[in-house]
Amino acid sequence: MTVTQALALVAGELPSIGKDGQASQQQGGYSYRGIEAVTRHVQPLFAKHGVLVIPQAEVLATVPSPAMKDGWQDVIMRVEWTVAGLDGSTVTAVTNGVGRDRSDKGSNKAQTQALKYLLLAVLLIADKKDDADGQTYESGHRPESTEPAISQPKLDQIMATLATFDERRALSDELRKV
Repeated sequence: MTVTQALALVAGELPSIGKDGQASQQQGGYSYRGIEAVTRHVQPLFAKHGVLVIPQAEVLATVPSPAMKDGWQDVIMRVEWTVAGLDGSTVTAVTNGVGRDRSDKGSNKAQTQALKYLLLAVLLIADKKDDADGQTYESGHRPESTEPAISQPKLDQIMATLATFDERRALSDELRKV
C-alpha cells in the first residue's frame, strides 16, 4: 500500500476533531484545536496503516514578538516533512510554524505548530470555525514601533520558502485519486 493510500485510509477513519480547547480570558477566550487533540486520534491510525512522519526543520528567523513586551520572541521555522509508507513510498510537504516564547522553547513550539498544520492539511481536518474571513486582527500589547520587526530581505527570504497553494492543492488532488 502506498503512503497516499494509507493517508486516505487514515483520513477516512478519523473522527471529527473539534475545537474543544478554550484559551483563558487574558488570551481572548477563543476556542482552539490543540496538537494533543489531533495526535491523540492520528497516532494510532498512523501506526495501524504504517505511516511515518519525518521532519527536517530550519529556523528562518528569530524576531521580537510584535504584540508583546518583556523579551518575548517569535521563532519562525520552516519544516519539510517526509511522510513515508510501509512500501517505501513517500510524499513531501512543507509547513511553517511560529513559536512565541520568552526563553528557549520557541523552536519547539514552532515545530509543534508546523506539525499541527501538516496534519490538518494532509488529513483535511477542518472545523466550520476555521473560516477566518469574518475575523479581524486587533493589535496587541506593545505600542507601535517605527522600526520593522524584521528586515525586508529576511521577510522576502521567508516568503520564498512558504509552500505554495498549488503544492498543497496537488497533494490534496493526489489523495482524492486514491
